[in-house]
Amino acid sequence: MRLIPALPLVLCLTLAANLHAAFSLNPSDWFGEAEAEELKAYNAASESDEAAAAALLDQGIAKLERGRSNGAVRLFKKVTKNYPTTVAAGEALYLQGTFYMSHGRWLKAFETLQTIVKEHPQYPHFDRVIEAQFECATAIMEGARGKLFGIIPTFKQEGASILQFERIVRNAPYGDYAPLALLNIALVAQKQNQIDLSIDALDRLINYYPQSTLAPDAYFNLAETFADLVQSDEHDQGATRKAISYYEDFLVLFPQSDRVGVVEARLKEMENILSQSRLHLGDFYYYHRNNNTAALVFYNEAITIAPNSEAAATAKTRIEGIEAGIRPASGAGFLRALLFAN
Repeated sequence: MRLIPALPLVLCLTLAANLHAAFSLNPSDWFGEAEAEELKAYNAASESDEAAAAALLDQGIAKLERGRSNGAVRLFKKVTKNYPTTVAAGEALYLQGTFYMSHGRWLKAFETLQTIVKEHPQYPHFDRVIEAQFECATAIMEGARGKLFGIIPTFKQEGASILQFERIVRNAPYGDYAPLALLNIALVAQKQNQIDLSIDALDRLINYYPQSTLAPDAYFNLAETFADLVQSDEHDQGATRKAISYYEDFLVLFPQSDRVGVVEARLKEMENILSQSRLHLGDFYYYHRNNNTAALVFYNEAITIAPNSEAAATAKTRIEGIEAGIRPASGAGFLRALLFAN
């Protein structure tokens, strides 16, 4: 089963743009004053370099405004190559990144923007960088093809978006895009049948961002993912128990959700499967091991898990038989009873 996207992309982007993060997006703000000053000193450029870089940047922006984008990008590259530690270099990288985005070079754009994160942590418009990176990763996720030499379309690379979304989470863990990036990792991983990776992303979303508007979707998708791993009532029930746990959590945490009806139905389904598995175990001990004590434990579990299920009704009948001293059929007699029943 595919995970259900939380919200349409446009709506998610609108929500993210309007929400205010509890912490700064800019990594330089995570340091103390002394560390921040040391960081500034380490990256400081001379006044003459700053002036030269700013002049080149202005020339590039002027060319860009006149529609001469290729010439503008050449100037931006000159800024970043000759004056890499200047303030202007950060803006030049951002403008290069948006240029690559406008030409569908999403991978190149993302890496260019990542350079700002690594080398210009004090870039004043850090939120724009994360937003642009999210747009790049989303385009790749949705099947956009890269371009070899900026011209020749290549294969789709949805898997690359997982790494990009992961970087976004690390770049701005307190930002509004982090939970949405984790949800998208889960979506892509599920599509590529990387179930463990999908579960990990959803688990991080609910643990690190429990107040996110995407938390209900994460709980629901986690429950659905585990439910899809359930093979039958005769197999290991670890996935069944996980699914039940997340469905129950959903009902407790989000009682006003419009998915409550669906979740209740799915929870009942999982409980019935688990109850049936307990009945099978009880029958094993009752019919094949002549161990009434163990059988009673599992029969009672079947009733407790899903009191109104068929398995619970059968378990009650078995318990009544044990209490009445009825001996189970054995050997060939039991096999005949199974083969010719009904």
